[in-house]
Amino acid sequence: MNEKSPNNLPSDFAHPGGFVEEVMNFINETAVCPQPLFALAAALTLAGLLYGRRVQASDGQRTNIFAMTIGYTSSGKDHALKSIARILDSCNASSLRLGQVTSDSAIEWALKRQPRLCLLIDEAGYFFSGVTDAKAKGSPQHAIKPALLELWSSANSRWVGKQRVPKDGKTEVPPVVIEHPHLCLYSTSQPQILFEGLTRNDLRDGWLARNLFFISTSRPKPTFKVQREVPNTIRAEVFAYKAEGELVTVPDTPEAMAVFTAFNDRIYAKMLAADKTGDEANYLYGKAIENARRVALILAVSRAGDALRAKIEAADAEYATKLVGYLIATVISSVDESLSENADEKAKKRILKIVAAAGVKGITRNELTRKTQFIRRSFREEYLQDLIDGNEIVVHEYLDGYGHGEKIHLAALSPQE
Repeated sequence: MNEKSPNNLPSDFAHPGGFVEEVMNFINETAVCPQPLFALAAALTLAGLLYGRRVQASDGQRTNIFAMTIGYTSSGKDHALKSIARILDSCNASSLRLGQVTSDSAIEWALKRQPRLCLLIDEAGYFFSGVTDAKAKGSPQHAIKPALLELWSSANSRWVGKQRVPKDGKTEVPPVVIEHPHLCLYSTSQPQILFEGLTRNDLRDGWLARNLFFISTSRPKPTFKVQREVPNTIRAEVFAYKAEGELVTVPDTPEAMAVFTAFNDRIYAKMLAADKTGDEANYLYGKAIENARRVALILAVSRAGDALRAKIEAADAEYATKLVGYLIATVISSVDESLSENADEKAKKRILKIVAAAGVKGITRNELTRKTQFIRRSFREEYLQDLIDGNEIVVHEYLDGYGHGEKIHLAALSPQE
């Protein structure tokens, strides 16, 4: 892997070629805070959306990808998301994008109307925190995650939505059935919000493995840019693929298959090691070969300019396997440090971080309450008591302006009795 450039994009990925590179360049050139890694994520997602239901690889893989971009607040991460919407809108293709949803039913009905969609979610950390929170089980939002898990794997098959109970107890309400649903996802988040909103169950059920995490640690200096129209060459590609068309199977060259085979062998070894050692972070590799196949298919069509002429070359396979491997490697440390066993453990870790930030002076109970409004009161008291019983925090009484008060400290930073 070559060194990263100052903009946080390894040089290996600077030139994906074709339509993808053209979109990537347009996003970078119009960004106040350029983030080339996010521009690449957006370009791959947009191309994956457009080529959906139009092309497939020889093994049936389609071009639906889930891309999550993670960066600091005010570092330019929203420009790429807005650029996807802007490009589609400029071509009268707004019907191909979907805003934030509140239930799996909303996704079902949107796909029934338009079976090829890109779900765009800004500040997705808060959204996915609610989607994955076990305490929200049974809510419409909590049902979104199972739907997304299924849809990621259903682009080349028939997808059957949930069975509904008739209101009158008699009239049959058939489930939504969609042939070859094609849902792409592009989202943005701050790192601490996203990862603290997930649990180890998200590793075990394959949710995290289905996503490609594009993490940027750079903070570009803002520069004023004169906005320009979407280039006609980009618009032409959108117009060429925005309508439904005949499905084309894109073949692999023998050289490309050799690259995929070698990558698959490496991934399989990592999965076996995870089974033996219990290193759950390695389960992020669970969908690596499928994601690599999807990225390579996108690149092949993007470079060919015509699906009928496209074939997956060794260069496409090399780029895709390197990119997927790189993205997984960059996210493993963040996942391992941030994920909790469950929602209760996650909330307790948040409380401990807040108390630790207060240092030796500790934090008053009222101040802690203000900083943990995201936790329901009854749960907060339960978590505090568990942390006290486990000797992770201690509570000391002190005299305040009203004659008494309480301060909470980490046990390791507790003042002497």
